[in-house]
Amino acid sequence: MKYNSKAVRLADVIVQDIWSGNYDRGKYLPGEDALAENYQVSRTTIRRVLDILNKEGVLIKEPNRGTLINPDLKQQTAKPATTGKTVTIGAIWAGFPDAMTIGIADGIKAFASEKKMGFQLFQSTEGHAKVLDYLLHIDELGVAGVILLPYNFPGYADALRRLKQRRFPMVCVDRPVTGVELSCIEVDNAGGVYRAVVKLLVAFRRPVHYLGAQPGNRTQRLRYQGYLHAMNDSGFEQEIQRCTHFYPPTDNDPEFWPVEKKLEPPYIVALDILRNATLPVSIMAMNDYAARSVYRAAEELKLRVGRDIMLFGFDDLPLASCLECPLSSVRQPRREIGFEAAKLLCEEIDGKLSQPVTKVLPVELMERNSSRNCLER
Repeated sequence: MKYNSKAVRLADVIVQDIWSGNYDRGKYLPGEDALAENYQVSRTTIRRVLDILNKEGVLIKEPNRGTLINPDLKQQTAKPATTGKTVTIGAIWAGFPDAMTIGIADGIKAFASEKKMGFQLFQSTEGHAKVLDYLLHIDELGVAGVILLPYNFPGYADALRRLKQRRFPMVCVDRPVTGVELSCIEVDNAGGVYRAVVKLLVAFRRPVHYLGAQPGNRTQRLRYQGYLHAMNDSGFEQEIQRCTHFYPPTDNDPEFWPVEKKLEPPYIVALDILRNATLPVSIMAMNDYAARSVYRAAEELKLRVGRDIMLFGFDDLPLASCLECPLSSVRQPRREIGFEAAKLLCEEIDGKLSQPVTKVLPVELMERNSSRNCLER
């Protein structure tokens, strides 16, 4: 696979626009200023593009008149050109390195190594401004496409919309961007929670409480929907309102990215659940960090997970196996997410996808002592 320079990539885009009917063969292209505005590039880049397409016979430059689209243009001229450089793919996201992002990066790196490609990770631990700056100056990063972990934060949708208009190859992981149709790799969030909640319902025949962030992004919404469906299908629909416990969403806020801050909002709500619940109580936590907060609240109230509390988390972070009472959790295939995202990105770069694709990867229940019947211990 070869890396296309900015001008060469844009030349391919304009040829595709001609074949899509956006420009009429036999007529003149808009002026340089209009093209630069339309494709969000400089006039210098547009001039390079026009030179490339003139040499390929796609366009005919007429002095003092403009640039004419060759009326005799044949579709085989619309072949992507290459510069001979090895392709490099990038990953861009905000947040502290954790098991999720490290696993995804490892998967991307594995794919890149297999295909003899380069890989660059651009990560900001300080906030979203740096990520948005990366997206604004993406042509300076030397990558042919990027894998993104998007946030429901001002600026992301606009930045990605501009890049999509330029046909810059992009793939999202974990969740799509509201209002921007991009290819995405997700996991079966709803199905994973559904299976875990049903396990608790069938084993203990009592309603399951849900502890999670107020749904703000697709992942949070799907996990809560999985809980709702499991409760309804098991005949506990009348208990849903009483057993739903939300804390304020914090994933957009860099202040809450350090683990100690991340645990605080769910801990406050977990204390309230345990103080008011009839024991033993079953809880489905939206993620393992929320589940870890239940352990902390239980310790403060002198309760035991696996005896007074039956608990499931989601993500299967390393902490799940390291707790004194190991945490049952829904395992995400983190490395596979990265590998599949890189594979999908390469299909985008090669122009093999006619429209955005969403792949949903399966998850796995990892049952440990926190959800087993330890009541007689």
